[in-house]
Amino acid sequence: MVSVSQAQPVRFRIKGTHQYVTPIAMSLSGEGEGGAVEAPAYDVAGGRGRRSRSWRVGSYGPNSAITYALDELRRKSRDQARKNPYAGAAVDRLVSNIVGTGIVPRSTAARPTEGLSEEEAKRVKAEDAAFRTRIQALWLEWTDVADSVGAHDFYGLTAIAVRGMVEGGETFTRLRTRLLTDGLPVPLQLQVLEGDHCPHLKTEIGNRIRQGIRYDAIGKRQSYFLYREHPGDGLMVASGLELAEVPASDVAHLYRAMRPGQDRGEPWLARALRTLYDLDAYLDAELVRKKNAARLVGFIKRVMEEGADSPVGSGPLGTDGADDEGAATLEFEPGTLQVLADGEDVTFSNPPDVGPNFEMFVREAKRGVAAACGLLYELLSGDYSTLNDRTLRAALNDFRRAVEGWQHHQVVFQFCRPVWNRWMDLAVLSGALTIPAGMPRSVAYAVKWIPQAWPYIHPVQDVQGKSMEVQAGFSSRSQKVAEAGYDAEAIDAENKADNERADAEGLAYTSDGRRATQAAAGDPPPDDAPPTPEGQS
Repeated sequence: MVSVSQAQPVRFRIKGTHQYVTPIAMSLSGEGEGGAVEAPAYDVAGGRGRRSRSWRVGSYGPNSAITYALDELRRKSRDQARKNPYAGAAVDRLVSNIVGTGIVPRSTAARPTEGLSEEEAKRVKAEDAAFRTRIQALWLEWTDVADSVGAHDFYGLTAIAVRGMVEGGETFTRLRTRLLTDGLPVPLQLQVLEGDHCPHLKTEIGNRIRQGIRYDAIGKRQSYFLYREHPGDGLMVASGLELAEVPASDVAHLYRAMRPGQDRGEPWLARALRTLYDLDAYLDAELVRKKNAARLVGFIKRVMEEGADSPVGSGPLGTDGADDEGAATLEFEPGTLQVLADGEDVTFSNPPDVGPNFEMFVREAKRGVAAACGLLYELLSGDYSTLNDRTLRAALNDFRRAVEGWQHHQVVFQFCRPVWNRWMDLAVLSGALTIPAGMPRSVAYAVKWIPQAWPYIHPVQDVQGKSMEVQAGFSSRSQKVAEAGYDAEAIDAENKADNERADAEGLAYTSDGRRATQAAAGDPPPDDAPPTPEGQS
């Protein structure tokens, strides 16, 4: 007899699988300490109960999961974006909300003036203001020639880069330095590439190359391996595909990492692809069923005359008869009356109608697609019938918070920031910009990226709320102007010019902020102020 201590290890195979498990040590009665049956650490989803036997998953790392599935995900995501109206709408809505008309830089270069005399502080502020104005003018001039292809401006390239990230998971933007003789305002142009240009299957452990990216000894990205032409256009390239190693400082990699340590991005439609494909097939089948059901109206059965080989006019009404081989082509159209020969009969299937649950089912499927893509159902479908003003505001606030995260975590940090730093470097080196004396580089390069402002949901209440925040000191006027997508200094200059022009013409408007301030304080207007026209206050 073998004692318990001498028994060999025992394993059990889960029925219907090839998975083996080691039994948990328990008493002979099947009870744990104290006589109670021990419960698993987690419920059925985390245990090995009957309901979880078919739930088998692999232990994929953040990069191995992408390695094996990225090609397939890209192809299917782009296929759905091309063919499926809801997939295309999801991509369009994400791009339009993340980018809009563009995420615009506003230089914030300003030296501190503490400890300076009043005259010196005024001089420094004037120099800094002139420097910021020069930066904005030079940037605006450069945006029109930023594309190395010449098809888009900088903000159009931003939209293309974001679209490539949503559809294909990632984009690579090469920062291409040009010659001074090229005649550009700043010798820099951008080339946006789809993620396919970087071979994700290129991995060399000994050379610290993983998924087409070379890393240095401390794990920092050192360079990217990029095809000069798109691999999908290989047949259109006479010289074939050529792989180049590009320094990481010359590449802006735009992607959304879902797990720590993830090197490459996955398409944003990945979780919705199966639903999108099945929903499109279902709607197409339902449309065809309705179409065929609406085509046929009735049949006319002709009786053969005595001694005749075939009924008179054996073809459909309004069509020719059969050919010499007895074959005829029939195309059903609305209002068709089909002639049948004597002894012929036709039986049609009569599938049940979709019933009252069709709309509910399709709506729920669209909700799943919207949730998988990070969109609102209403934005994806255009159906606002179930929302009122309050619920719409709450839903949009939540969606806009997510969009702002994508704007600043992905687009601004991964795309706009490296472009701005390289642009400033080349603007200074080429002589297009001159940094004021005594201004540190970090101050000269300081910038704030401002996305397009969100439209008002309730214009009157929204504007009043912003005004009350500024008056209460909860925010500044410059901040509120920036949130609207404008530059406070430019607004001030425009207001000053408007006021000076109005004063010169002897005009007064209710929008004149000077009069509003005086009226609130109870002060009379100055003697040199233009008279208020009759009927205005």
